[in-house]
Amino acid sequence: MSHNVQETYLGWRELIHMKDCSRPSWTVDIREDEVYRSSYGGYRGPVERHSCPNEECEHGGSCLRTTVRVVCLSCHVAHVITGESGSIRSSTTETTGYGEAPRKVGGLFLWPGEPWPWFDSGPREWLVSRKKPQRLHEEDLTGSISEGRGPRGGRTYSAAALPSPTGPYGIGSRIRWERAQDGFTSITAAAKWIASQGRKNGASPDHEGGKA
Repeated sequence: MSHNVQETYLGWRELIHMKDCSRPSWTVDIREDEVYRSSYGGYRGPVERHSCPNEECEHGGSCLRTTVRVVCLSCHVAHVITGESGSIRSSTTETTGYGEAPRKVGGLFLWPGEPWPWFDSGPREWLVSRKKPQRLHEEDLTGSISEGRGPRGGRTYSAAALPSPTGPYGIGSRIRWERAQDGFTSITAAAKWIASQGRKNGASPDHEGGKA
């Protein structure tokens, strides 16, 4: 399952420790069990095949349940997360984007998203902030950058700036933006344009390779 750059960083709920936890850290374990479906939530003898109008439905009387147990051995808080037919995908922070250090460009911090598998390696989307928080939140954002391809296959970059609940750009996504510009020929140019939007109170400065 792939995520766009907003889904990579935003919308996740952080598991919390007790307030007096002296050495916060997590021990994480996972297990998978076959469990049986019934109206009582447990095994009560033979269970008939799940009834579904779809002839190709493969639902049966049992399912695979995935359980994740997250425990802090310091404050002794325990979180148990369960779900039906869960899946596990092991990769690296380079593959997920999350966990990689942000890149400082044009005085801003660029937080990478997932790489595009159908192009060469490397992220193709970034969230942009002016500061470098330990964990990125919506209120930290000042813009976003995305990479595309021009008519001849060359790299081109688009940028959006200034989060706004009623912004005209990014409709349908988690974050909407007040301003957007495309046609940049480098990430640095896109980042500098985003940085300038917070300084010019609506002005749209000239920039390298950009167009309205």
